[in-house]
Amino acid sequence: MRGISRTVLRTCAGLAVAAGLVAGGAGVANAATVTPAAHTTSNNGFCNPFQREHWNLNGHNKVETVYLGTTYTYTVTFRQFGSCLAGTLTDPGFPTTGPVFGTINRNHVTFTFRYPAGSIQGTRTFSGTINWWGFVSGNWWETGTENGTGTFTLARHANFACPGWDRWNSHSACHVFP
Repeated sequence: MRGISRTVLRTCAGLAVAAGLVAGGAGVANAATVTPAAHTTSNNGFCNPFQREHWNLNGHNKVETVYLGTTYTYTVTFRQFGSCLAGTLTDPGFPTTGPVFGTINRNHVTFTFRYPAGSIQGTRTFSGTINWWGFVSGNWWETGTENGTGTFTLARHANFACPGWDRWNSHSACHVFP
């Protein structure tokens, strides 16, 4: 272990997570949606753990959703590998905790959360954009019998993926690993 650099270890860990996502069939590509095609990403729902990105969503955050005029808050932890998003989400009102999977591509982010079998929520999908300052907002919808839709924001802004000296170059993109 002495001769292995941190970069090599992080790369191997990223490959392992990406392989798990692909082998498990998890991700946006297999989530049924009930919304128009306008919610798709430019990478067709597939992710690349080595994709260079502008934004870094790694870490703890809160998803604040609005449904029928009421705001609900869920805790979420993201682990980003290139354009691949994984992590966990906790819904204290249900209550349940489970995995989230998704993608990030330039300033567009999509992630899904599956509620337990038999729930009225089904699979909830969040699709949004990241503005110039890192503010994340968008829409959500679900496949269950509740058939809910609404808006969402992330409480903590996304971080720049590139070092400080390069962050304002709109053409810059860097590798992102947890």
